[in-house]
Amino acid sequence: MLRRITRFLFFSGILIFLFTSCSPKKESDMTWSNDSTESNEGYPDIVVNSPITLSNNDLFNINGKHQYLRLKMVKGKYYENWNPGAYMGTLWEGYFIIELADDHGNTIAVTDLSKSFEEPLIFNSPFEIQFDDYNNDGDIDFTIGQYATSNGTDYKLFTLRKEGNVEELVIRDYPTLFISDESGHYSTKLKKADDISFKRQYYDNSTGKHIEDIFRWDGEEFVKVESYEVKDRM
Repeated sequence: MLRRITRFLFFSGILIFLFTSCSPKKESDMTWSNDSTESNEGYPDIVVNSPITLSNNDLFNINGKHQYLRLKMVKGKYYENWNPGAYMGTLWEGYFIIELADDHGNTIAVTDLSKSFEEPLIFNSPFEIQFDDYNNDGDIDFTIGQYATSNGTDYKLFTLRKEGNVEELVIRDYPTLFISDESGHYSTKLKKADDISFKRQYYDNSTGKHIEDIFRWDGEEFVKVESYEVKDRM
């Protein structure tokens, strides 16, 4: 009898062991290891150690010089907004400079864009600046724009002087140019009418018409000299 009881207890113990070892563990019994958290201890969430460059343009094919023209955010914020709309995606909002540098990264000249734009600028992607000479003075000109409506962008016109500083080119009665027919994102090349004139085309939402204006350089500023409806846009 004693031997039977001993065998019963022995086999019962084996069954209990097998049952408990094969049963799923409760979450409270499990130990979770987060190696990435442990390895990142001592670091803040995000670190920015320099201005943020959103446009880096090699000027060698433009003016024959080993120089770079860069648009940099020097004060502002980065955030993301994935709700559908004009400012969807990655966003850089703040105050920007234009820096001219040599091919070794040495700064030649810096221009503060807040002197031309009263409000902080917003860009949602890096972009290339598009260049041309619109008044035939030998200096390269370019536009920088901001979203206006779904029909177009508001642009300002700038020029890069030979000594390296950037200046805004005045367009009489137009603090900005609203342009619908764009060739680029945040910078567009203007269509030239002749060596000292350019065209801009936009959609007039109030009339439902496409309008084209011609601006001509008078030695001091650009002046609108012609305006007409564009009926055939093919």
